[in-house]
Amino acid sequence: MYGGPILSWLRTGKLFCTVAVGLCSILALSACGSGGGGSSPSAAATGTVTGQVVSAEAGNAPVAGATVSTTVGTTTSANDGSFTVPAPADDRSVIHVEANGFAEAFPVTRVVSGQTTTIGVKLLPVGVTMAVNVANGGTVTVPNSTAQVELPANGLVPQNGGPSAGTVNVSVTPINPAVDPNLMPGDFTGLSAGGTTPIESFGAIVVDLRDNAGNRYNLAAGKTSTIRIPLGTQNPNPPATIPLWYFDETTGLWVEEGTATLQGTAPDQYYEGTVTHFSAWNADDRLLRTWVEGCVRDANGQPVVGVLVEARGIDYTGSDSDFTTANGTFRVGVRKGSSASISVTRWSFNPFIYETISNAVTVTSLPNDPVDFVRTLPNCIVVNPGVLTITTSVLAAGNEGAAYSQTLAANGGVPGYVWSLDATSIPLPGNLSLNPSGVISGTPTTAGTTLITVKVTDSVGGIATKQLSLTINPAGVVPIAITTLALPGGTVGSVYSTTVVASGGTGTLSWSVVSGALPTSMTLNPSTGVISGTPTTAGTSTFTIQVQDSSSPQQVDQKEFNLTVNSASSGGPFGSLTITGGPSSLEGSFVPTEAIVNSVPQIFRERNPGGSVEESMEIVWDQSGVFGVTFYNSIFTVGQFGIWSCRSEAGSTNPCSSVSLNRTGGTLSFVNTVLPSSVTLGSPIILNGTLNFTPF
Repeated sequence: MYGGPILSWLRTGKLFCTVAVGLCSILALSACGSGGGGSSPSAAATGTVTGQVVSAEAGNAPVAGATVSTTVGTTTSANDGSFTVPAPADDRSVIHVEANGFAEAFPVTRVVSGQTTTIGVKLLPVGVTMAVNVANGGTVTVPNSTAQVELPANGLVPQNGGPSAGTVNVSVTPINPAVDPNLMPGDFTGLSAGGTTPIESFGAIVVDLRDNAGNRYNLAAGKTSTIRIPLGTQNPNPPATIPLWYFDETTGLWVEEGTATLQGTAPDQYYEGTVTHFSAWNADDRLLRTWVEGCVRDANGQPVVGVLVEARGIDYTGSDSDFTTANGTFRVGVRKGSSASISVTRWSFNPFIYETISNAVTVTSLPNDPVDFVRTLPNCIVVNPGVLTITTSVLAAGNEGAAYSQTLAANGGVPGYVWSLDATSIPLPGNLSLNPSGVISGTPTTAGTTLITVKVTDSVGGIATKQLSLTINPAGVVPIAITTLALPGGTVGSVYSTTVVASGGTGTLSWSVVSGALPTSMTLNPSTGVISGTPTTAGTSTFTIQVQDSSSPQQVDQKEFNLTVNSASSGGPFGSLTITGGPSSLEGSFVPTEAIVNSVPQIFRERNPGGSVEESMEIVWDQSGVFGVTFYNSIFTVGQFGIWSCRSEAGSTNPCSSVSLNRTGGTLSFVNTVLPSSVTLGSPIILNGTLNFTPF
């Protein structure tokens, strides 16, 4: 795998899915011009994948602007390499990561519906790129490596059809999985004539062919290429002949096709074979395995649920992993007759590292173990306690004479937390108390702001303290609250301006960014709450904005936001939407061609006619401040219209939670907005980006 948790080998009796989970919701259909908004049932189960993209050969330096995509969403990495993208809920969800100057990555990870999975992605810099004349063919060799690709004359054609360019840029990148198994595309799961099988790698290469316009190329029918894969293994006895496997970017599996022979002399040995098409190629052997079963416990002996347990080969290059069940148990595979180190692992950032967070157990499978023999660890693996910290950062304000309740939160240490006020703290406001479970409650009798110090003690005596400010407003005062739901997207090189809005509070409001950072070249006005500037870098930035008033006691509220800056090429004067997962007729982007603004209620349409399909976007705005958005899609030959709509008013059955309208700024932004499946759309599609219109 290139990064991220994986389920790399099949478990006995367990259904195995070779593709990402399909999407299966239904969108109501209506006749054109009906004016009604169809219902919007939930889309198929999805979760969220978040993480960081770094360079594997530059001290784990962050990679900004990398495209991270799944079958249900696309994003770009921020300046620090961070990203968040929706993904289908599945044991083997494939994430595609691509950045200029790097080989593509395809981490495979488990995604749980409604939950967040954290992964790290290491990108290998391209080994070499060489322009090859299509008519003549040529040989591409990676400097200081035995990696090589021989291309036949008149042997390359555009992958999606059409005439060939005169030259094609051929990039070749060798992968040595013995250095880091996380560099491998997918994981160590193969698919052969006998079905799925665990595999042991002896080296891999990634071959990418594109013309100057970015069109992908592959071998023409009937043409072959000779490739050399540098030997990379922990196995002291590499076989003389080995199966070749190519990487299926859809399923995340290695598929057996052909063989290669070991050539050269140490330390410059390589496997040479013939292939009929290109992607990533791997020299692998099928693996006979022994199962290892065990359990994971925390420091006070309680089962640990949902952590990743990895078995990494010691005298072979391969790994297997599993997530612990509800009772903390797991099962992983080890190569028969070999040794592996088993531990609980995770991705961690700042600094970027794939770390072990438990004791490590070395397990040796005996050569005479039957295939799929099960060994049970005599003792549970124990997870190391993390640093005990109090994670609550802001206490909600209360009102004099009104019931108040706030629950404190902590993580790390050894579970079994007990809460109290620290001995150095001043008392809570009158009639409030903190119970051992971490709940501050009561009906406060005195207005004012109190700076308290709370303390949490874990089950083995670990202690953490934190100062928190608690404000009790006079009776009848409306607490301050940031009401802006989401921020519109921006475009590199285009002036950006939007206002963050708050309700309640008294007197002058002051705004600030208290964590994270705005996109480069953008600022937050401390007096007006206006975010403005001309962004210079594409990507998504995450930050927390704070607002405070000038009352005494002072009121404070905080809220986290994401702001996506699209590349300058993402659209014309009206902006554009990136469409993910839709039918091929949508052509990947929604570029509007007209804007119409009428009298109240304001109506704005964006249209992208072409072929037999037409899409349009309509905004309706009324004087009460409520807006609605409707998306139309039609296939003329079928005569049906799929309609999706949302409405911003409170209590709406389909609120515009992922859509933001800046009427005075002239922008309509979408952040991972799911339009469910319909007869016209087929599977659900995801909208991202910003449409521009004349402010009204």
